[in-house]
Amino acid sequence: MQHSAAAWLIDIALTVRVFGPDAVRCCRRLLAAGVRIGITDISGAARRAATEPEDEHLEAER
Repeated sequence: MQHSAAAWLIDIALTVRVFGPDAVRCCRRLLAAGVRIGITDISGAARRAATEPEDEHLEAER
């Protein structure tokens, strides 16, 4: 079965129409999860950086 250019265009448009919203929703969820993980890593690193010098200073005094 051969497709003309118009048939290919209709097939692609239909595929985008059907699967597009799900693909966008999936990308948004992945980005949101990445942001949450990134914020956790950054805030955890900031806490560790704030506590490490104090811990090292206390160990140096002992």
